Amino acid sequence: MAEENGIASGFVGMFNAFVDPAGLAKRVPAKLFWVGPVITVTIIFIVFGTLMQPFTSQLIDVQMAQRNMPPEQLERAKSMAHMIGNIIRFAIPVFALLFTMLLALLVNVTGSMVGLRTKFRDVFSIMAACSLIPALQYAATYVVLRSKGDEITNQEQMTPPFGLDIFVNAHGPLLAMLNFFSIFEIWYLVIFGLTLAYLTGSSKGKAFMAITPAWLLPLLFKVIGSLFQPKS
Repeated sequence: MAEENGIASGFVGMFNAFVDPAGLAKRVPAKLFWVGPVITVTIIFIVFGTLMQPFTSQLIDVQMAQRNMPPEQLERAKSMAHMIGNIIRFAIPVFALLFTMLLALLVNVTGSMVGLRTKFRDVFSIMAACSLIPALQYAATYVVLRSKGDEITNQEQMTPPFGLDIFVNAHGPLLAMLNFFSIFEIWYLVIFGLTLAYLTGSSKGKAFMAITPAWLLPLLFKVIGSLFQPKS
């Protein structure tokens, strides 16, 4: 019964991640709180990953065409790339879960360094619930791509501007940094930091210092990835 209450608490309490960090902090100590958010986020990513498949296929075709291969070899390469893309669509939630666990571990370590008394399970539960915000961004990305209806010709089009990149005409690493700190990412980090502060009874300053790995590592990956994107 306690485990069932923990799972039910996760499905109900995870929506506090949008507006109520104090309420979320009261829910996350439940043993299986993280199950509800993980299931919900997984469903969102699979559904919208499927809806975005036509845009992904367009990008794959454009990138393959830029390689100047013979027609028969090009068709085989496209077919293989599309098959891999379909597999990746279902693998993304698994990788995202593992990466979230890694970040939760790093945040737990950083929290201990700044004097927070945290548990890995609680940190992971907070991050799982707050992942609803990036999932909302993923859904918003599909809505933007669908509404614009433009043909996809480069990777940058797959990450519509939701932050300062709306006002700045940038490319490469600078665009990656501006695009990373979208309104959704800032929203995610604010809720995460405040929830951790409420949960541990610590100062907000210490909590936000503790969550540094949660944004620094993904930012580094995004910037490094931008260095290897083909020029449009």
